Amino acid sequence: MRFIAVFNQPQATYGLGFESLLDAVDFLFWGYEDQELQPQGVYDSLTDQATPYEHAGRLVSKESPGSIRAIARKYLETIQPLASVMRVSAG
Repeated sequence: MRFIAVFNQPQATYGLGFESLLDAVDFLFWGYEDQELQPQGVYDSLTDQATPYEHAGRLVSKESPGSIRAIARKYLETIQPLASVMRVSAG
């Protein structure tokens, strides 16, 4: 997965991986709309760029790109051991 959506829920910060930027932003959009999470931004693991999330043209978090990047990298470290046991399904 290339894109990591970084968000807060009560008392915790999480990352969740997606293959496309659209899916990551869509996840943050609907989570914010449904008041289930507080988006921070999206990290692109290929370019190492973090982008704060904007909702309707305004930032909803004060997290810096550096903070978003650090959280996403921690998430990637956490799931790395699982990569060796996960296999792509043939359908």
